[in-house]
Amino acid sequence: MKFDTSYLGVGQSSIRVLGQIGGRLDVPLPQEFQSQAGTDDGTASMLREGRVYDNMWACGFPKPNSVFGEVSRRALRSKTVENVKTELRAKLFQDREDRYATAVRIAFHDCVGGCDGCINRANPDNAGFMFESLDVMDTIYENKYKLQMSRADFYILTAVTALEDSLKFNNDNLTQHFISPVRFDFKYGRCDCSTSPGTPVTRAFPAGHSDYQQVMDFFREEFGFSVRESVAILGAHTLGAASGAKGSGFEGFWKEDGVAADRLNNRYYSLLADDALTWENTDRSVVTGYGEERWQWETGSTSDDVPAPFMLNADVALIRNIQPNRNGKSSCQFRDCSLSPSARIVQEFASDGDTWMREFAKVFERMVANGANQLMYPA
Repeated sequence: MKFDTSYLGVGQSSIRVLGQIGGRLDVPLPQEFQSQAGTDDGTASMLREGRVYDNMWACGFPKPNSVFGEVSRRALRSKTVENVKTELRAKLFQDREDRYATAVRIAFHDCVGGCDGCINRANPDNAGFMFESLDVMDTIYENKYKLQMSRADFYILTAVTALEDSLKFNNDNLTQHFISPVRFDFKYGRCDCSTSPGTPVTRAFPAGHSDYQQVMDFFREEFGFSVRESVAILGAHTLGAASGAKGSGFEGFWKEDGVAADRLNNRYYSLLADDALTWENTDRSVVTGYGEERWQWETGSTSDDVPAPFMLNADVALIRNIQPNRNGKSSCQFRDCSLSPSARIVQEFASDGDTWMREFAKVFERMVANGANQLMYPA
């Protein structure tokens, strides 16, 4: 990154960034530096030497002390990215394949409203399994990488590592549901909110009892996704489980058991499209004692009586027009419900996992760029 400082003068309010972004871009200087830019206080020379926060033009100087103070970052290197992945595999994912799902969930929950390294732990929609993983991630970040990248970038890199490893875990341990490997691109340049890693802001997430239109409206309004892209991103539910009474109140694995739920493949779609399965719409709160009705879809259970596979209304709505009431109870049983507008997409992804994976990777990359101005590949 290069900076054009030849025009800097007293009272200058912006700096011109040249090169990588194509052409030039004027971005604001922190208020306290505007009156000194171009003087002999060293500001201009620091800019000329590049000793500034590498993402300054993307972040718009959200924190002046992050530019010239203790959090001064240079360009992120590919070697650093590989070091982070190695440490995540050793300290987060080693013998804990269940954390693949929570890492991906953290990325999604951080990127609703803009990926900014801030999770509201008091928001009930964030409750469940993910806080244990989040604690480990934040410790790794604080101990070693906070001078290398933003927390938001670190969260996304963790999710990318989880996707890479869960796909490898799938292909190394299955003869069916093999998925041709794809590349999950990682770019950096996201900015943390001023209160990172926490935030008092309560962000709205799609409810488990949502119908088809509510699901599609959410992903269109939040990320600009088409119907096909929305169906593709929901395939992330192929990983993990719902946490029961200690979380959302919904409970179960989206696939047959905990091991299956650690494998990134298209089984989520093939279960939805399987006409041989009998899906029952049941209120799980009767079992868990959760304080509100939690209508979900079940077609089996594990030896520990955990529903598996199970689906939320938001999942079933991708293939059936269930039209739930405000408490989430479906207006029809699965086989009696007509096909929803996206049913053919579900059926396509069920029969062609490679197509789904290629599209999922692209949509995931768009999702984790939410709120970022310019992202770059590591050098």
